[in-house]
Amino acid sequence: MKKIIFIGLILGSAESFGQYGINTATPSATFDMVSKGNTAATKAFEINDSSGQELLKISDNGNLGVNIGNSLPTNVLHVKTDIKHENLPVLLPPYSPLGVDASGAAKVQITSTKYFYYKRTTSFGNFTLSNVNTYTNVPFTNGTDVKGNTTGFGFGTDASATVNGQSVSNVSYLIIPEPGVYLFEMYQTAYCTGSPTSSSNTGQIALNTVFATAGTSGTTYTTNTIFRDYIVARRSVGGAVNSSSYAYANPQKLIVAYQSTSQNEKVALFINYVGGDSYNTQTCQMNMPNNSDNYGYLIVTKL
Repeated sequence: MKKIIFIGLILGSAESFGQYGINTATPSATFDMVSKGNTAATKAFEINDSSGQELLKISDNGNLGVNIGNSLPTNVLHVKTDIKHENLPVLLPPYSPLGVDASGAAKVQITSTKYFYYKRTTSFGNFTLSNVNTYTNVPFTNGTDVKGNTTGFGFGTDASATVNGQSVSNVSYLIIPEPGVYLFEMYQTAYCTGSPTSSSNTGQIALNTVFATAGTSGTTYTTNTIFRDYIVARRSVGGAVNSSSYAYANPQKLIVAYQSTSQNEKVALFINYVGGDSYNTQTCQMNMPNNSDNYGYLIVTKL
């Protein structure tokens, strides 16, 4: 009998006012339900299946939970398993990041490859190749040699620093602005003029290209990766055989996949003598190979 009276009152209210109220005598909407509690642990609305499992619930703090069992929703929208959308563009992995525009509408961000491209137009050098404790910095400066920089790399110079415990002045470094995995690919060529100061049985000079890091603000660089190449003797600048010449352009390469974990990490590159013939005078440098238009390049791609 009570149910019949309650239904009758609702119908009467609907006909008179067109509004329904639960737990409120003055509904302010067509359907107005007021929660009995005032904490996140209070459920204002709940729908169960035939076995008593909670399918949908709204907590008093406004959090909505869908298919999360008997737990309370911990976010504004808390959903277990996938949400299905229809009539949206179909994407293939890897998926583009999802964000919102200024109005709050969900959007798929258009992805593009971020890169840094440095093409050297002048030589650098005048360094010795005779001491394993000497490091020659490979300079990178912000200017016309930068052909592209969508990664947002920065530039800086440490007036004094150490590399693996050895003092180095005027270290030119690059700043990686954001964490991620970056592929560094560098190519340049080295040569020395005149006869070597000392000769060995190798007939060549072993040379390291060193990729070093110094955190975000330090001046202490430590080796991350080393690539070893050689300067081969018995070649003139044009490639002709010459008994003691180291004037031919010899490739020096570096390929490093580096994972940056902090904002504004500093990285720098160095040349380091390893062994073989030696030059203890500053007559070695990076040169331009025949038929080339540059003295080397560095390409960095954010993976």
